[in-house]
Amino acid sequence: MMGHESSSARAARSAPALRQATGWQAGPFLISTLPPGPRQRWIARALVIVLAAAFLGTVAYRDVQLQRYDAFVPIANTIICLNDVITAALLYAQFSVTRSRALLALASGFLFKSLTMIPHALTFPGAFAPSGLLGARVQTTAWLYMTQHLVFVLSAVAYTLLRERRTESSDDDGSAAISIGVAVGGVSASIAAVTWLFIVGTDLLPPIMADSIHTTAVFHEFGTQLLLLEAVVSIVVFRRRATSMIDLWLKVAMCSWLIETFFQVIIRSRFSLVFYVSRSMGVVSSSFVLIVFLSESLMLHRRLVLAVLGREQEREGHRTAIEIVVGALAHELRQPLTAILLNEKACARLLSTSPQSPEDVSASLDDIRDSALRAGEIIDSVRTMFDAPGAQSRAAVDGNALVREAVELMRLDLEAHHVSVEFDLAPQALSIRAHRGQLLEVLLNGLKNAIESLATITGRRRDIGVRTLPLGANGIAITIEDSGAGVDIRVRRRVFEPFYTTKPQGMGLGLSICESIVSAHGGALTLEPGSPHGATLRIELPGSWESDVAMLERPRPCVPASEGARSEVPSNAARPARRRTSFVT
Repeated sequence: MMGHESSSARAARSAPALRQATGWQAGPFLISTLPPGPRQRWIARALVIVLAAAFLGTVAYRDVQLQRYDAFVPIANTIICLNDVITAALLYAQFSVTRSRALLALASGFLFKSLTMIPHALTFPGAFAPSGLLGARVQTTAWLYMTQHLVFVLSAVAYTLLRERRTESSDDDGSAAISIGVAVGGVSASIAAVTWLFIVGTDLLPPIMADSIHTTAVFHEFGTQLLLLEAVVSIVVFRRRATSMIDLWLKVAMCSWLIETFFQVIIRSRFSLVFYVSRSMGVVSSSFVLIVFLSESLMLHRRLVLAVLGREQEREGHRTAIEIVVGALAHELRQPLTAILLNEKACARLLSTSPQSPEDVSASLDDIRDSALRAGEIIDSVRTMFDAPGAQSRAAVDGNALVREAVELMRLDLEAHHVSVEFDLAPQALSIRAHRGQLLEVLLNGLKNAIESLATITGRRRDIGVRTLPLGANGIAITIEDSGAGVDIRVRRRVFEPFYTTKPQGMGLGLSICESIVSAHGGALTLEPGSPHGATLRIELPGSWESDVAMLERPRPCVPASEGARSEVPSNAARPARRRTSFVT
């Protein structure tokens, strides 16, 4: 055990370095900061309704005494202990990243709740011994149960108050691990002290159990006072709007806790219907909270993986953008440089026919030529800096698979803006030889523009249609159609111009770079008006193309489809049935 580190300790040390090195923000990838969606709220309400229905259905039969089953308490306590200790570990891990003292307080409350189940089961009469282990008295387990309720409610209130104040601990590498260690040690020591007090000093406390089964009037008085106290302090928790998954499910746990406490007011004996239902509700609520936390953690892990892939693709896009800009700069500068070389040759030829001390003039012209050649070499070297190994290689690319990959990489943005995607892909495989990374960048840019166009739409569905169609012998046509605000016809005439943009923070290079990539593949990029709303970006790629140099030498202006020729594609009747995929959360 000494040779290994806990995951919480490793996370505590690595999280600050990760944030400092990468600028990573935890917001959308932590349960403590993830806002609950409509589905999570619906599930939480449904669980509270089920617990309330179980309570109401049990109250009418509170005097029904069932058969005594001594193994029930150890089994229920074991389940609750495991559920809550795992929940506490998850919350401690969240604290190691966010350094929120609110999470530290709540995690310690769950830990206290879980570890208290151990002495409660050991000292419960009849579970392991007729009068319980550890030298327990008749009153020990009942007081442990009361204390457990009170401490958990206080930890929930502390979480709410500290969260409102947004208190955070130091960002030092070892501070989180030390804080977690101190909290765990303090909770363990507190449980040991409380257990010792309720065993040794039970005579100093009011008797709340008449025997190992029946309660006293004092039990009901303390239960009523505890219920009132919990109800009052719970107002602090319930009045705060649930802004995170933890806030929402803490309210569910508090509802279950209040119902269990109300059962203590009406319970008259152990092993009654109320007793079994009360403990079963604790098992169900703790299990359900843990299941939700684990499922949401797996979902967030998946989103994190997609975000990392998106970050890598973004870096590839930046590299491609720089490469295209440098390539365009090189193409523009080669024309005046070529003119310099031609003028130099003309001057040299002219001077050779009528020499008039040509040595000095020839030397100067040689310098011009050398400088022009050197400038060309510098431009080529700068462009080579951005060429990754094998960047110019082209291979067979499946158009349908590339479309699916692009949509998958944009899943987070689609979910964030509640956008649905409809696929209408050709049934046969559409394979072309192309630069896969560059074409993927074109698709991602088109999807991003479509999502941004839909972000302001409120009066209708936010839909994006992605289609693939065979084009000619071996070519492919890809369309991205959105139901957004559309593009004005005057703007469509200029959207492919470099540095022209309608976005407040845009650079005006996205569509220009996409047009250069598609043109380099011998294809065409057009922007059409949507029907009845939005716009359609159409990408046409032939089955074969000329070399990159030939494509750069031959200008390929990109105009809206309404002003240029459009390749024929199969009619709508020839298309297969749509396969709808929705990413709305």
